[in-house]
Amino acid sequence: MNDYKDYERPSVAADVAAFGIDSEKSDNKRELDDKQLKILLVKRGEEPFKGLYSLPGGFLRPNETIESAALRELKEETGLAEAKLIPLKTYSDPERDPRGWVISCAFAALTRTIELDTEETSDAESSCWLTVEMRSSVILIDDGAIVIKLKNGRALSEELAFDHAQIIYDAFLKLRDEVKNHDIIFDLLPEYFTIADLQKPYEIITGKKEAAANFRRKMSKKIEETELFDNGGAMHRPSKLYKRRSDEE
Repeated sequence: MNDYKDYERPSVAADVAAFGIDSEKSDNKRELDDKQLKILLVKRGEEPFKGLYSLPGGFLRPNETIESAALRELKEETGLAEAKLIPLKTYSDPERDPRGWVISCAFAALTRTIELDTEETSDAESSCWLTVEMRSSVILIDDGAIVIKLKNGRALSEELAFDHAQIIYDAFLKLRDEVKNHDIIFDLLPEYFTIADLQKPYEIITGKKEAAANFRRKMSKKIEETELFDNGGAMHRPSKLYKRRSDEE
């Protein structure tokens, strides 16, 4: 019987595609703030791929689970301390990391917090939240500054390090499926929200626009009206606030 020490062992890493919702201020005071889906990226401060964007992530440490490694790396590289982790896939292509044999266990993550703070000891130069959307089979990040396209069944981008274009592509599809089938959209929203706060992110993620009345009917069994209002600013009529039904949580 072979001893496990007879086999070469890879390094193991955790990578996280974290999504959040942000409000973009409108230049027109008569228009409501626009909701945008954002993804958290870091700019690498070290080789390999120094200066390129990548997902937050790093190597597994002794006596650490892969989930705790993912949360630790998020905290160190971006300051994000609270996130809902969703297991994604394991990426094991022997050529995925030029430093050697590295297997990545990837996660999608959802957060309601989009404040950033990169620790000095991190190998990330900086971190940032960038808009993300899918048009047809193409993912556009930061209004097209970063483009992820499919080529021969693989997701590729010249602006991203490692195989992180593939991880982001897979994470977006996972998020889309979770929003359509498991109501995970509420993990991206504050406790209280307007119908518009819910509808715009839903449409961005699913890639499907819906009439306001149809959307309200679709969500009627998942949300409940409160006695609270969002004043929407001086130029807007106050909007009723809703929350997720307790039996849906």
